[in-house]
Amino acid sequence: MVLGFFVQGMTYPKSMYYATNPYGFFYFQHSLALPFAFWREADFEWLGYLYGLSFEKKVTPKGMDHEAAWNEYLDRVEGYLRQGVPVQTYLGWMPQEKEEREGKIVASSGMRAFWWEGLTKKFRPDTHSFVVVGMDRSADKLWLNAPVAGWRGMEKYLQRPLSNFKRGMERLRPELRYTTMVYLRTGNPQKDEKTIQELVRKRIVEKLRGDAAAYTKEPKNRYLYGIGALEGLRDDLRQDMFFRILQGRMKKQGIAPLEVLVWLKLSLFQHTFMTSLAAEYLESQRMMREWEWLSELNILYHRLYISSVKLVSIVRSNNDRKIWAEASDPVLKEMRSTIDEIIGHMQKYDNKDEA
Repeated sequence: MVLGFFVQGMTYPKSMYYATNPYGFFYFQHSLALPFAFWREADFEWLGYLYGLSFEKKVTPKGMDHEAAWNEYLDRVEGYLRQGVPVQTYLGWMPQEKEEREGKIVASSGMRAFWWEGLTKKFRPDTHSFVVVGMDRSADKLWLNAPVAGWRGMEKYLQRPLSNFKRGMERLRPELRYTTMVYLRTGNPQKDEKTIQELVRKRIVEKLRGDAAAYTKEPKNRYLYGIGALEGLRDDLRQDMFFRILQGRMKKQGIAPLEVLVWLKLSLFQHTFMTSLAAEYLESQRMMREWEWLSELNILYHRLYISSVKLVSIVRSNNDRKIWAEASDPVLKEMRSTIDEIIGHMQKYDNKDEA
């Protein structure tokens, strides 16, 4: 992990809590779409601010062909590595052997990638972040760090042929190809632990209240943040609005209702993942009041996720939209009720120091 290189004792759960990602919620109004990625540039910059580091993100200049862009990217990565700086980058990581079998997505290993089922290949994100920690261009070798895998006790450092890495890079969406993200020393000291905790809790309150500056440097008009985002999603889960949105996205964007709902399900699952991950760190530090509050939020998000799975099942099991409407009505009510509980829970957040 790029931050862990500079900060002793940094772990993936700890970075998740300090970035305050589990406390945020943002929503693209009238879309049933939640942003899928939970790390934003503002979060990386925030962590750098806490530890006296600068965050630098670069992409290959426009106008280059693939080969020139690839070589410019490798030169850039090598330059950072020579400084002893690990490099975070994007990579297309889904195995090419993945295929559909009776509606199931199965890799060549036989593992079922159930989380993508219901999404056509066009709408599956073939993207993941890795950290480059070493490279030998002459030997066609690359060494990667996988922070999540390491935290889970799986293989942490991977050696891969550089030529395979290139193919994975070329599968990315154009705006993600040849991206490098690093932390650099500024000469400023990191803040002491007490100050960090105070700043983190202040940022948590800002995220809950919907302060757009705590989420992004460039807020977009139709995005809602914090409690306001939850209220927007709740209102869009009224049955009339819910079906109007599904029909509109099919007509204007060609996105089938099932794909919209699978994305919603995956995004809600991310909220259960983020809250459980940060809660793990809080429990390890015996920050029990904060742990209890976040664990309760995790339970509420998990309930919301379960409801979204029900919606996906309803649509996958029936082609008749009249049946959808009848079967989904109690689930939508369930979701709106859960969101009201989440809003109430967030409004009770206590930003006082641990007792």
